[in-house]
Order: sequence, then structure tokens, then C-alpha cells
Amino acid sequence: MRRTMGPGPRYQELADELREAIQAEATVLGVQLVDGAKLPTEPELADHYQSGRGTIRAALAGLAAEGLIETRGRAGTYIRRLPLLEYNVDAEHPRRRDRTGTVTDTWSSVVRESGREPSQDFKFRIEPATVVIADRLNVAVNDLVVVREMFRYVNDIPWSVQTTFYPYEIAKACGLDTPTDIAEGTVRRMAARGYVEDRIVHEISSRPARADERERFDLAPGVSVLLFRRLATAKDVVTRLTVEILPADRNIITHLTDNSEGA
Repeated sequence: MRRTMGPGPRYQELADELREAIQAEATVLGVQLVDGAKLPTEPELADHYQSGRGTIRAALAGLAAEGLIETRGRAGTYIRRLPLLEYNVDAEHPRRRDRTGTVTDTWSSVVRESGREPSQDFKFRIEPATVVIADRLNVAVNDLVVVREMFRYVNDIPWSVQTTFYPYEIAKACGLDTPTDIAEGTVRRMAARGYVEDRIVHEISSRPARADERERFDLAPGVSVLLFRRLATAKDVVTRLTVEILPADRNIITHLTDNSEGA
């Protein structure tokens, strides 16, 4: 016999309500819950929501673990909400048109379209393929692969890390085997050299952030990271494996399915 689930704990209900209010930048007790705003005090919230201070404290602790608020000692509790960056899984298209009027890589274009400024630190290396990478790229173990890594920022805030592995022969043929950034993006560069990606498998998962990731991205203890993997092919030839780590408190990954007639 299936058991009917009852309502959750009161503190969880309050946490959900406050989270929605923060995400909507709503006003509670005269305070608009935008980034940097100071929350009403625990007694004020307890009176407003007709709950005990212990319940309020538990709800706020949950939101703090998610990175939505932070307590600054006696100064009080403040909203700590970075505006989400929405990234569509279908954005990496070799014939994509930049709305900004300049030819840039996909990620930079998405950031600028959101009204913010992108920047990144670039690293490059050539290394033997591990068992896992060799299996994904359909090359032999210890075959050389080109690795291009981007540590990315939005308005100078650490935002994500993207590491892409390319079979060496494809990277060499497309001019990706040099330690320089490629302004138009590697997807367009490969397409211009005859490797037009026609199939991308997307894998999206999450896990708790490691200690080094919490430090690198300045994450609250309970914030998870998203793992966004893309395996791309051009005419059944694997062109790249991209592995991206994105803090879940500032990134959202979307996909549009159009089932309308004639689509």
C-alpha cells in the first residue's frame, strides 16, 4: 500500500517561500530581496510568518547552505544572490549568429547578450589520452590529445571551468594545437576547416562541490556544482569532449524542444 506523503517540516516550507521571494526579488516587510539587501531580523520574520525563532533560524540556515544568504556577524543577514546565467545546450552551432555584432565564441556571446562582461584565463597542453578520454574520443590509450582549458569570469566573478579534449590530428588540422585563444571559438574554427559538428550528446549531472571548488568559486558549504559534458561528432568522427564545471548558484542550463507542426 502506497503511503501518502504529508506536508514537509514548517522550516522547509518557510525556506521554500523565502527562496521563491528571493528569486523573484519580492518585498518582505518593506525590504526588496535583491542582492546585498539586509534581511529583516529573526524576531521580525518570526512575527511575520507566525513561527518560532527556531523554525526561522532553521529555514535561514538552509538558505545559507544554498548560498542565497550570508550572515555577517552582528551586522545581520544579507541576500547573496548572483544573477543566473542561462546557457542553452543548442547554442554551440557553427553557423550561430552573434547578436552583439562581433564574432566571438559562444560563451562570450551569451554573457554579453545578458548585459554582462565575460573574461577568461586560458591554459593549453598536449598530453597522452587516459583510458577514459581515449574511450570517449575513440582514440588509443596514450595517443596524444590537445587540451584547451578556460577558467571563466562574469563581471570578474569566477563563473565556470571548461576543459575540452581534441584528438591531436583533428586539432592539428584545424589549428587548435597552439597555445593561443581563438576569438571565433573552436566550433567555428573546426567548421571552417571541414569538421562541421552534426551531432552533440549532452550529459548533465551534479555533485557536491569539492573543497578546492568551494574556494575557487567562493561557494557556500551546501552549494553543488553542475557537470556539463558534450561529446561532438562530425560525420561520425569524434571531434571533441568538453567537460564543464558550473556552480549551481549562478548557472542554469536550458534546452528548447519545439513540437509545433512544421518545425
